Amino acid sequence: MRSKLFGGILLIAGTSIGGGMLGLPIATAQCGLFNSCLLFIACWLYMTFTSLLILEVNLCFPRNSNMISMARLTFGKPVELIYWSLYLLFLYSLVAVYIAGGQDVMRGLLQLMHFSIPLWTCGIIFVILFGSIVMAGIRHVDIFNRVLMMIKMSAVLLLMLSVIPHIDPKNYFEGKMIYVLPAITVALTSFGFATIVPSLRAYFNDDHVKLRIAIIVGSFIPLVCYIAWNASIFGLVPMQGDFGLTRLIHLDQPITGLLDSIMHYASSNNVHLLSRVFTSICVLTAFASVSLGLSDYLADGFSISRKGRGEIFILAATFLPPLLIVMFYPKAFIFFLSLAGVFCTILLGLIPAAMSWHCRYVQKLNMPYQVTGGKDSLILTILVSILIILIATYELLLG
Repeated sequence: MRSKLFGGILLIAGTSIGGGMLGLPIATAQCGLFNSCLLFIACWLYMTFTSLLILEVNLCFPRNSNMISMARLTFGKPVELIYWSLYLLFLYSLVAVYIAGGQDVMRGLLQLMHFSIPLWTCGIIFVILFGSIVMAGIRHVDIFNRVLMMIKMSAVLLLMLSVIPHIDPKNYFEGKMIYVLPAITVALTSFGFATIVPSLRAYFNDDHVKLRIAIIVGSFIPLVCYIAWNASIFGLVPMQGDFGLTRLIHLDQPITGLLDSIMHYASSNNVHLLSRVFTSICVLTAFASVSLGLSDYLADGFSISRKGRGEIFILAATFLPPLLIVMFYPKAFIFFLSLAGVFCTILLGLIPAAMSWHCRYVQKLNMPYQVTGGKDSLILTILVSILIILIATYELLLG
């Protein structure tokens, strides 16, 4: 059972730590280290609490109930349709993020080999190369993901250790709290592990004690990683200047910009290699996992066979809409990461709190597990979720 618990913890951590990690120092660039740490802790508490609410509601229904069936069983068909549509938009937003990041990384690699091609062409090449792995099925993605995950975690650890001698402590005292607001949704997306909670229930055979431990410990690992990652970048790269952090927000290629900043302030071959490896693999693993989820979601939702013409339709429906958006909107990386955060707040924050309220106080179901806090915690969660959605929507419209 201990190995199963350890596996569950790693599944939670692995689901969180992905391409969104690259966006954190960019989105929180004007916050400074201290304020960004407070933001990460607040987002961790919020997403961990709402994940426990998802567990609570899921345990009220038959095993293998997913988020969509939970919405139907709680509120009926209309809410199920709304949830299905929002979840589809959430997945499309994430695929757009990783295509934007992928074309950025690919262009940077091609420029190292002295090839200069348009950014949109890099996006098409990226989708053709790595989309084919996704369409080959989960077995190929699993092998691809396992190998790259080991390399990724080793690379980021070595990268953070390599930049320590170049850190300037004065950089840690820059930043303002007001700039936390635009970064909230990007930070929330980086803790978006709650989607796998229903799957973990079957894995743990309804043992809510072990599930609770896996959620809390598994989500704490990304929190530590994100704080350490931001501490490394913020200590190395100052806020202002030609290679400063604040310029990254306005770039069409923010990942390449981040790499340029890292290599400018820590100009060593090791840092150069590790930063390239880490950013490339971050984008690839996230793209593969989310694209596979989107293709399966479309095939299941439209009841389409993944053979012949059905496979062609799924391929086009998975990659064409986000690819076209990224081609015509160069600043897609941070924008769609923020947009995904809005959907994440609705799907994994607001609706789970509402479902918990309905199950407890309207349907009055027999609940094997109930999160502490009573009505006050649910009301607070709903109000905080609405506030985040309003702030994020305002920031997106403003931007």
